[in-house]
Amino acid sequence: MIKPFAQYDIKQLMRLSSVRYFISCVLAISASASVSAQYDEPFVIDHNAPHYEYHLETSAGLDIGKPGIGYGSVLFESNPSGASVFVDDIYQGKTPLLIDNVPDGTYDARFEYNGYLTYYTTVNVAARLQSHVTAGMQARDKLFFAPRELYTTVVYENSNLYAGRWGVGNTWGIYLRNFNIEQSTLVHIGVRNTVAFEGALGYGFLFGHFNRYRITPQIGYSGVWFDDVSNAESHWSGYLRGGVNFKCAFSEQYAFSVAFLYDKTGPGIRAGVLFFVN
Repeated sequence: MIKPFAQYDIKQLMRLSSVRYFISCVLAISASASVSAQYDEPFVIDHNAPHYEYHLETSAGLDIGKPGIGYGSVLFESNPSGASVFVDDIYQGKTPLLIDNVPDGTYDARFEYNGYLTYYTTVNVAARLQSHVTAGMQARDKLFFAPRELYTTVVYENSNLYAGRWGVGNTWGIYLRNFNIEQSTLVHIGVRNTVAFEGALGYGFLFGHFNRYRITPQIGYSGVWFDDVSNAESHWSGYLRGGVNFKCAFSEQYAFSVAFLYDKTGPGIRAGVLFFVN
């Protein structure tokens, strides 16, 4: 039941007014603090920070379709200078290179220079900040065999397994640190009036790595399909084969490979030219 106004005493009225006044003050202070936080954020400039001057090639910015909420810049340098810079596989210019208006985000970058190994890295760009990337390029002639590499060879083989006849084929291989895995496919023509197809998987451990030379003992399994043309007969033969593989690099792109093999029929030899794929 609502009391008539006359029935309220003075103390009750004062208490109601105080509560309303307090609530109004709290709302006013909150609103002013929010406005101050939005428009009065300080911007600090460090006048003691070192400043550098570069004679740079400049780019208007990256246009690679990456959204961003802000823009920064990236300074690319290399040793030696003059390396080509690619960002997300798009050519940007040569070092030293300063790129402005880069949307903030993470990018893949690589440096290429003739006679040097390709340098890969990632770049993190933050809004209103400058990122700095320096590539220490390594000359290829100082590292003929990379720690990780993929290669292929065109090979020639002569072994007792094929009655002293020759065969030609291709070998793929990959080195992962000190371990080597190879896969070979060879075709032997004229073996006992047959055509033989060999598929082999080999595994090796790096025994020696001396600048441009490499020695790898290896063991593998080979399966051979003999197709006897004269007698219209075919059969499959599987066997283990061991050997020692010797490689000599004569440039950063090519190497000579020779393997001394041994299987159930006796010794054999396989030679080829190695091409680095990567």
